[in-house]
Amino acid sequence: MPGLSTWHGAGATVDYVEVRSWGRVRVAAGAPTGPVEGRPAAAAAFERDARAASARVLWFAVENPADVGPDRPSVVIGAEPVWRTGRWPEIVASKASVRAQIRRAANKGVVAERWPAKRASASPELRTVLADWLARRGLPPLAFLADPFVLDEPGDRQFVVAMRDGAVVGYLAFVPGDEAFVEWIIRARDAPNGTSALLLDAAVRDLPPDGTFTLGLVPLSTHAPLSEDAPPLLVRALLAWTRAHATRFYNFDGLERFKAKFVPDRWRPLSLVTDGRPVSMWTFHDVAAAFAAPRAPTRFVARALADAVVEEAGTLARRLAPALGAGRE
Repeated sequence: MPGLSTWHGAGATVDYVEVRSWGRVRVAAGAPTGPVEGRPAAAAAFERDARAASARVLWFAVENPADVGPDRPSVVIGAEPVWRTGRWPEIVASKASVRAQIRRAANKGVVAERWPAKRASASPELRTVLADWLARRGLPPLAFLADPFVLDEPGDRQFVVAMRDGAVVGYLAFVPGDEAFVEWIIRARDAPNGTSALLLDAAVRDLPPDGTFTLGLVPLSTHAPLSEDAPPLLVRALLAWTRAHATRFYNFDGLERFKAKFVPDRWRPLSLVTDGRPVSMWTFHDVAAAFAAPRAPTRFVARALADAVVEEAGTLARRLAPALGAGRE
């Protein structure tokens, strides 16, 4: 997977990133890949290699914690929606709001085109759209599984680009496979309403009908079940606070509503699994280090808070400007 290191051993592979948190930590992107029956042995081998390098291990976004090993400390961190690709035309036909969005964008002259990765990677128009999109986010760009700079290293990703009057107004990036992963849908500021739905429709209709696809993790999703073993009180408080107050940085509710409106077949829970250490506040510091790299998590959060203060001050000034102007008249 582009942007991550890959470990090979015990008949499996592990994609991971190594960062500095409280010491060295290797955060794996999911469980080992390979035959199901061999995954726990592969996870144990990966952890032995990490310990030999004086690093601990975390397994992030694991579908089945048993793939890492039995009785591991874990906590459900969210859920991802999954669709059977062949059911997509039925969804569009039965969901009036989805059809209306696709039609709205098409009526505004938006068309979707498949671009090879080489053309997408070299396109200044796509990079301009990305830069504008990032400027409107509440967080500085993330690393690890939320890295938006896939144009730099597209790997085997494929791209669908939204065009209007010859100009790029958005694009979608996905990783093909038996289960395709729709990784990014990026819209320009002036993209007509419905552009995202039109891009998704164009991408899915071109996938093999006997496969599945996902739009990826929704952190702290309301569709995720509770963890089998309740995490410590401080961890539960952290997760609850994040869900309630982090909207300025990451719109959990909006992301979940967007994905849910396409009527997934199911929501698949994803967990954070440790190498045997209890789940604690320090566990989430390690996760934050992976997403913030190469910045320190504390500096990353401080930057996000500073950006939020500046943005809210600007919003307040714009709201007060008419009243202040009227007072001077």
